[in-house]
Amino acid sequence: MRPANGRIVGRSALRRHMAGILPFFFLLSLLAQQSESIASLTRLGADYLEQGDLSKALDAFERAVRLQPSDPALQFNVGLALYRMGRYRQALEPLGKALAHPPSAERARFLRGTIFFQSGQLEACAREIEGLRSDPGQGEEVLFMLIECYRRLGRANDAQAAFLELNRRFPGSAFVHRLMGVAYDAQTNYDKAIEEFQAALRVREDMPEIAFAIGYIYWKQQEYAKARSWLERELAGQPCYARAHHFLAEIDRIEQKWDAAAVRYRKALECDPDLADSYLGLGNLAEREAKWEEALKLYRKLAELKPNDSQPHFKVGLALQRTGRTAEAQEEFTRARKLLAAEQERDRRGVMTAKPPKR
Repeated sequence: MRPANGRIVGRSALRRHMAGILPFFFLLSLLAQQSESIASLTRLGADYLEQGDLSKALDAFERAVRLQPSDPALQFNVGLALYRMGRYRQALEPLGKALAHPPSAERARFLRGTIFFQSGQLEACAREIEGLRSDPGQGEEVLFMLIECYRRLGRANDAQAAFLELNRRFPGSAFVHRLMGVAYDAQTNYDKAIEEFQAALRVREDMPEIAFAIGYIYWKQQEYAKARSWLERELAGQPCYARAHHFLAEIDRIEQKWDAAAVRYRKALECDPDLADSYLGLGNLAEREAKWEEALKLYRKLAELKPNDSQPHFKVGLALQRTGRTAEAQEEFTRARKLLAAEQERDRRGVMTAKPPKR
């Protein structure tokens, strides 16, 4: 071999020369293979996502992330898959990392805001999405969430301004009908509420949470067959909507379908591990079968989620009493009575300060 300086290179020198450059070529080859692997995994995940096979999509996206954890675009894919699966809390972290990827940042911020909204973190939701209200693609839903956040936070002027903007920019919006339905529901004018919710579905057939809202009204009215139909319709569009599973479990419990109720409560908790009422439901089922140790575990979790609510502590006390732990039971009963007294005092003050309705 004749190198650039014209001298002949012997075999041993050639081997040394090749030994020096082979690792470089190997690294280039490895990087190329890795890049191709990330691209193929991303395409595979996108295909699964389009087909609705969310578990396989998530697996492909997570394998891609393991190859390049610092890539915010790959993190967005993982967050999106988790969001579609209803695993909202787990989706927050990868979606937060995706904010560093400009093409994905606005969508990631919107999804994070939606998660905060659904979990009742209203201040966090408003902060996350306020900058998106003028977005042409997401502005309609952003304004709806802002209206609800401001309303619940007592920011009446901000809520009114956002409502006027929604009505002006998106006339005939499904979200306007939804907001009117929420307002009528709060006034217990259930017929008008259902009318508005159904109008929202006529504008936007796949709008999430509307079928649930109708089902929940029927549940409150004890029209369980109608409630079941609408709750199941919600799950057809959102298979992991925890509250729909929970109220279907409640209907099964009322109809004494104990095993079916247990399955539904567990499914609700699989979708949302912090859904306190489903721990109560499972605890009641365990009580019915005198499985007091199991009931105690469930009620302790309930009390952990709702530490300032008297009912969980009464339930923990009862389970402790039935398992022979009398001293511990009395401590819980004492705590529960103090919390109950505080709840009754708050209710009393609320009645005293409430303004009479306009005539």
